[in-house]
Amino acid sequence: MDPIHPDSRVLFSYAFRPFFLLVGIYAVLAVSAWGLHLGGILAWPGIPPAAVRHGHEMIFGFAGAAIAGFLLTAVATWTGRSPVAGIPLMILCATWIGARLGAFLPGLFGTALWAFASVVFWGGLLALVAREMVAVGNARNYKVLGLLFAFVATEIHFFFVATGDVAAQEAALRTGLCLGIGMILLIGGRIIPSFTQNWLRLNQPELSVRLPPFDRFDGITLAVSLLFAFGFVFSPRSPGIGVLGLVASVLHVVRLARWRGWLAAAEPLLWILHVGYAWIPVGLALLGASMLLDHPGVWDSGLHALGYGAIGTMILGVAARVALGHTGRPLRAFPWMTAAFVMMILGTAFRLFAQPGGLLMSAAIGLWVAAYVVFAVRYLPILAAPRLTS
Repeated sequence: MDPIHPDSRVLFSYAFRPFFLLVGIYAVLAVSAWGLHLGGILAWPGIPPAAVRHGHEMIFGFAGAAIAGFLLTAVATWTGRSPVAGIPLMILCATWIGARLGAFLPGLFGTALWAFASVVFWGGLLALVAREMVAVGNARNYKVLGLLFAFVATEIHFFFVATGDVAAQEAALRTGLCLGIGMILLIGGRIIPSFTQNWLRLNQPELSVRLPPFDRFDGITLAVSLLFAFGFVFSPRSPGIGVLGLVASVLHVVRLARWRGWLAAAEPLLWILHVGYAWIPVGLALLGASMLLDHPGVWDSGLHALGYGAIGTMILGVAARVALGHTGRPLRAFPWMTAAFVMMILGTAFRLFAQPGGLLMSAAIGLWVAAYVVFAVRYLPILAAPRLTS
């Protein structure tokens, strides 16, 4: 195992280093705290309701750190500029940590810190990414700026417009979930087939596989998904929107099949990305079915197929791969990380059928926590150590 390097200049030299470390730690702490709350052991601040607070922290907190770590690292590659590092990165991390502390502090001070730091974090992330892209006219990736702007607007709405209105805050959470899935559809739609194609060229050149580029079919799939997202946010009980969800699910199954992930089944760092994406059509199908059947249990399963399954699994898989690639290490999964990937798959499956207070709920929480403990422990020395040189 790599020795831990204490130099803060290394830790804050690239955004993936501190933010992926924070992702691992917060994934363990936040979900453990939620499990203790469900068990009646740990009380959470009461306004907004604990379920709303939990949803916010998983979407805007946990996933927010992963988005920051990935985008601020990727934008340096996209633009050819030096990575965001040093003091600006430290300040952004500090605002994220402040928001997470505020989320669990009771009273007016905790709420104010939570709201202020959350909005500043997303606004700061948008400003940093926009600065890098605009400096070189990187118009191809301006769609990412649109998603980040939507995150900022949703946070402002959640804290300063929908205050005291639980239904409006839940709509904001549905918006945030759609934005998180949108990041996967946009970024994952690039990197999953690209990584798979590169691996096949190196490891199975005899197959001469050429995966399809982004084409009209992908555009139609994303358009239908966007229409469903609007309905999901603003008319979540509409049977017509439910039909759209089922259609979008089928389209995403086809999109994923076109990337031929089964050919890369020998590499866990690749198949976990395909599995993570596969939870999207599962979630869309469940949400669509719940709208048609008006079934709250199926609705909850759909939400967690997207949240626990797609977002949680994709973050674990992308963080594991990016950290290796950007620190000069071979792109091969550690045995324990392969076990962590399996834990996430089982945990998602258990969560889809879990009942509050039941054994499956405890198993789903325990498997999530165990998977991210493995990531945090195994990757701490990597994230804190200098890049390997050949």
